Amino acid sequence: MRWAMTILSAFILIASSFAMPGKAIGIRYRDEIFSHVDITKDVIYGENYDFTGQLVKLKMDVYEPHGDDAEKRALIIFIHGGGFTGGDKATKQWVFLCTTFAKRGYVTASINYRLQKPGNVTAHAITEAMHDAKAAVRYFRAHASEWRIDEEKIALVGGSAGAITALHATYLTEPEYEGNSGNEGYSSNVSACIDLWGGLYDNVSKIDAGEPPVCIIHGTEDKGVPFSEALNISERCREVGVYCELHPLKGEGHAPWHLIDEFLPWMVNFLYKKMIGLNVKETDEGDKIPFIGLPHFIYVILLMILLRMVRDVY
Repeated sequence: MRWAMTILSAFILIASSFAMPGKAIGIRYRDEIFSHVDITKDVIYGENYDFTGQLVKLKMDVYEPHGDDAEKRALIIFIHGGGFTGGDKATKQWVFLCTTFAKRGYVTASINYRLQKPGNVTAHAITEAMHDAKAAVRYFRAHASEWRIDEEKIALVGGSAGAITALHATYLTEPEYEGNSGNEGYSSNVSACIDLWGGLYDNVSKIDAGEPPVCIIHGTEDKGVPFSEALNISERCREVGVYCELHPLKGEGHAPWHLIDEFLPWMVNFLYKKMIGLNVKETDEGDKIPFIGLPHFIYVILLMILLRMVRDVY
């Protein structure tokens, strides 16, 4: 009788401790292990003159996993599209991406950059956007301790005009491309790039051996940024030995956000493998709950068995 009560008490104690709210089962950066995120809006990361000659503050929204105590976190900077004349950091798809990656343990940021007057988009627009994106990278290096950023794990992700910007910021690394949008003196180099239907155009030859890996997701029937841009980048990467992961979306046009459930796993897996690294320990404390994380109904069944054992003893 006494032994049965001892076993029952121990079981209830163990089961209740694992029923307490906490991180979900999973691996940091691969799975959503946080249930909530903290958002800091309109963080100023730099400033520069817009097309009207006015000095404007460059702002971003920063997302962090709620309750995260990691000393250093990988960073993803997201860059919206809009033809360099529109778009915003708080558009729903960018809020979703920032949130879902922050739940996986990343610090994420969605940036605004200088836009151009409608109908007057030139190569100058790409240059200014690139300068602003590089300033955002430099900001996080300048404030790495404040945001607890791992400076060796920074990725750029962009869509359409944002992808064009991300590609240029990733592969145009010579000093003349840095610009003066803020945080000078820090590196703007990144570790990986995800290109959602963007292109490098005449600058594809800027991709050199040893530069960051790229994941390309692009519709084969894209009329806004031709699929040939994806093929050109892929071929250049093959020539110089840079890792390139090309995912053609057959029959799709420009900005096929309706397929996000299909291509989100490609983004997650690419960053996990190529930026986080294959040496991630899946048993790191705080990233994976031990074997006892069983479904609750199993605990109920075991509890019923133990209660019967106690009743039989009495």
